[in-house]
Amino acid sequence: MHVVDSFTDDDPPEPHESRTTLLFFRGRTVRKNEGKVRAKLAKILVVFEDVHYEHSYATEENIKASSQGMRSSKFCLNPVGDMPSSCRLFDAIASHCVPVIVSDKIELPYEDEINYKEFSVFFSVKEALVPGYMVTKLREFPKERWLDMWRRLKNVSHHFEFQYPPKKEDAVNMLWRQVKHKVSAARLAVHRSRRLKVPDWWRRRR
Repeated sequence: MHVVDSFTDDDPPEPHESRTTLLFFRGRTVRKNEGKVRAKLAKILVVFEDVHYEHSYATEENIKASSQGMRSSKFCLNPVGDMPSSCRLFDAIASHCVPVIVSDKIELPYEDEINYKEFSVFFSVKEALVPGYMVTKLREFPKERWLDMWRRLKNVSHHFEFQYPPKKEDAVNMLWRQVKHKVSAARLAVHRSRRLKVPDWWRRRR
């Protein structure tokens, strides 16, 4: 879930121009394993004036600063960390800041129902670590395409809101739908394994 406040009043006359920072990141830059990519990105991105890349911890004050930074940025960087996914992606969605996802193994929720390519930009780790490549691509990003992604973010952000009581299409509702999808597949696997004479036959076929 996201930790920044939801952006409920995002309707400026010129949304593209009102977001003056090209790419924003504020968070832990020292991580383990694949998270070492963040430290490498810090060295690459520090030279660009329209990029904000800052090391910080998740304090109340820093969360507020991150929220303001995301709301004033066109793109929000979501680099791989210690795990394939993090709440930073959901912070970007809640802030209507187009996510720039740098990961080769990220796990995305509701991906059988939501097409993240419609409102997110993806780079492989190899691409992101080429000096200047990612920033150049983002600077060349067409304004109309960005506006379309921004509008789509506003339309999908409610899927990531946890509410009580839950509402239709919110995060609680979406999660239970995902569970429902998995239950039928699990039942199929159980029933098939019980009747097969050769238990691993189905796996070999696939």
